[in-house]
Amino acid sequence: MSTEIDGPQPVLAGLELVDPRVVKPSAMRAAVVATISALGDISLLEPRHAALCQLALELADSVTAGRASGRASAAAMAAAQLRETLLALPSPQQAAATDAFNTWVEKMLDEDDE
Repeated sequence: MSTEIDGPQPVLAGLELVDPRVVKPSAMRAAVVATISALGDISLLEPRHAALCQLALELADSVTAGRASGRASAAAMAAAQLRETLLALPSPQQAAATDAFNTWVEKMLDEDDE
Protein backbone atom coordinates (compact mmCIF):
# COMPACT_ATOMS: atom_id res chain seq x y z
CA MET A 1 0.00 0.00 0.00
CA SER A 2 1.41 3.36 -1.01
CA THR A 3 1.54 6.23 1.44
CA GLU A 4 1.81 8.77 -1.38
CA ILE A 5 -1.25 10.90 -2.02
CA ASP A 6 -2.01 11.67 -5.65
CA GLY A 7 -3.56 14.89 -6.82
CA PRO A 8 -4.34 18.14 -5.05
CA GLN A 9 -5.49 17.90 -1.47
CA PRO A 10 -8.58 19.76 -0.24
CA VAL A 11 -7.90 22.73 2.01
CA LEU A 12 -10.05 25.17 3.90
CA ALA A 13 -9.82 28.80 2.84
CA GLY A 14 -7.17 30.51 4.94
CA LEU A 15 -5.56 27.23 6.01
CA GLU A 16 -3.46 26.62 2.92
CA LEU A 17 0.11 25.49 3.58
CA VAL A 18 2.96 27.87 2.93
CA ASP A 19 5.42 26.46 0.39
CA PRO A 20 8.88 26.95 2.00
CA ARG A 21 10.48 26.90 -1.49
CA VAL A 22 8.52 30.00 -2.41
CA VAL A 23 8.06 31.82 0.88
CA LYS A 24 10.60 32.33 3.64
CA PRO A 25 9.53 30.28 6.68
CA SER A 26 7.43 32.34 9.07
CA ALA A 27 8.39 33.26 12.61
CA MET A 28 5.79 30.73 13.79
CA ARG A 29 7.34 27.89 11.77
CA ALA A 30 10.81 28.92 12.97
CA ALA A 31 9.57 28.81 16.57
CA VAL A 32 8.05 25.36 16.08
CA VAL A 33 11.28 24.13 14.47
CA ALA A 34 13.24 25.53 17.44
CA THR A 35 10.89 23.80 19.89
CA ILE A 36 11.15 20.46 18.10
CA SER A 37 14.94 20.79 17.85
CA ALA A 38 15.24 21.57 21.55
CA LEU A 39 13.14 18.53 22.48
CA GLY A 40 15.26 16.39 20.17
CA ASP A 41 18.49 17.76 21.63
CA ILE A 42 17.50 16.51 25.08
CA SER A 43 16.34 13.15 23.70
CA LEU A 44 12.65 13.58 24.46
CA LEU A 45 11.43 12.80 20.96
CA GLU A 46 10.94 9.24 19.79
CA PRO A 47 9.91 7.94 16.37
CA ARG A 48 6.31 7.84 17.60
CA HIS A 49 6.37 11.66 17.86
CA ALA A 50 7.09 12.15 14.14
CA ALA A 51 3.44 12.68 13.20
CA LEU A 52 2.91 15.22 15.98
CA CYS A 53 6.01 17.12 14.89
CA GLN A 54 4.86 17.15 11.28
CA LEU A 55 1.39 18.26 12.34
CA ALA A 56 2.90 21.09 14.38
CA LEU A 57 4.90 22.27 11.36
CA GLU A 58 1.87 22.18 9.09
CA LEU A 59 -0.29 23.97 11.64
CA ALA A 60 2.38 26.67 11.96
CA ASP A 61 2.11 27.15 8.19
CA SER A 62 -1.68 27.25 8.50
CA VAL A 63 -1.51 29.98 11.14
CA THR A 64 0.67 32.03 8.81
CA ALA A 65 -1.60 31.38 5.83
CA GLY A 66 -4.67 32.33 7.85
CA ARG A 67 -3.08 35.59 8.94
CA ALA A 68 -1.88 36.39 5.43
CA SER A 69 -5.34 35.81 3.98
CA GLY A 70 -6.90 38.15 6.52
CA ARG A 71 -9.04 35.37 7.94
CA ALA A 72 -8.61 35.84 11.67
CA SER A 73 -10.92 32.91 12.44
CA ALA A 74 -8.81 30.51 10.35
CA ALA A 75 -5.60 31.72 11.99
CA ALA A 76 -7.15 31.43 15.46
CA MET A 77 -8.46 27.94 14.78
CA ALA A 78 -5.05 26.76 13.50
CA ALA A 79 -3.27 28.46 16.43
CA ALA A 80 -5.50 26.65 18.94
CA GLN A 81 -4.79 23.31 17.28
CA LEU A 82 -1.07 24.11 17.15
CA ARG A 83 -1.07 24.80 20.88
CA GLU A 84 -2.80 21.49 21.57
CA THR A 85 -0.34 19.65 19.33
CA LEU A 86 2.67 21.21 21.05
CA LEU A 87 1.21 20.33 24.45
CA ALA A 88 0.91 16.70 23.31
CA LEU A 89 4.67 16.52 22.79
CA PRO A 90 6.79 15.45 25.77
CA SER A 91 7.96 18.27 28.00
CA PRO A 92 11.19 18.56 30.00
CA GLN A 93 9.10 18.63 33.19
CA GLN A 94 7.52 15.28 32.27
CA ALA A 95 10.96 13.83 31.63
CA ALA A 96 12.22 15.04 35.01
CA ALA A 97 9.20 13.52 36.77
CA THR A 98 9.66 10.24 34.89
CA ASP A 99 13.35 10.14 35.80
CA ALA A 100 12.55 10.79 39.47
CA PHE A 101 9.91 8.07 39.48
CA ASN A 102 12.23 5.56 37.78
CA THR A 103 14.98 6.34 40.31
CA TRP A 104 12.53 5.78 43.15
CA VAL A 105 11.36 2.45 41.65
CA GLU A 106 14.96 1.28 41.21
CA LYS A 107 15.72 2.23 44.82
CA MET A 108 12.69 0.29 46.04
CA LEU A 109 13.66 -2.75 43.97
CA ASP A 110 17.24 -2.56 45.25
CA GLU A 111 15.97 -2.46 48.85
CA ASP A 112 13.79 -5.52 48.19
CA ASP A 113 16.83 -7.41 46.90
CA GLU A 114 18.73 -6.83 50.15
